[in-house]
Amino acid sequence: MQWIAGDLHVSQKMTRYIRFAVRTDHQSQTKCTGVIGSLRILNEIGRLPIYYADSVRELLDQIDRDMPCPPFSKNQWSAESVCWFKDSAKEWISVFREVVAILQDSDYDVVTLTTERPGMILYEDDIQVVAKSKHY
Repeated sequence: MQWIAGDLHVSQKMTRYIRFAVRTDHQSQTKCTGVIGSLRILNEIGRLPIYYADSVRELLDQIDRDMPCPPFSKNQWSAESVCWFKDSAKEWISVFREVVAILQDSDYDVVTLTTERPGMILYEDDIQVVAKSKHY
């Protein structure tokens, strides 16, 4: 905060939240599938081009090993609860952009959503939040 000529000036930066989702045939953004789930399915059913095999294995291993996993099953959050990256999680956003590129190259329609209001925050860690919203 900074005082200038008797006025209070607050220079707070609002956190922006970023979500990557695979579009489906549903119109609602709440019905979109997450990119990691889609990548895992694509990999399991053998629809990934062979030249992505090593990259996908490394990406999934890195995510499983290093990224905090919100406790979805423990908390029994509704289907309207989704993960959003904090804009400060630049390294993880970069990792997920690699996932997005692979999915797009495999003919998946991936959308990037951004907002300053992801909904009611149910969980938070250093890189992400889980928020409940009927809009996202």
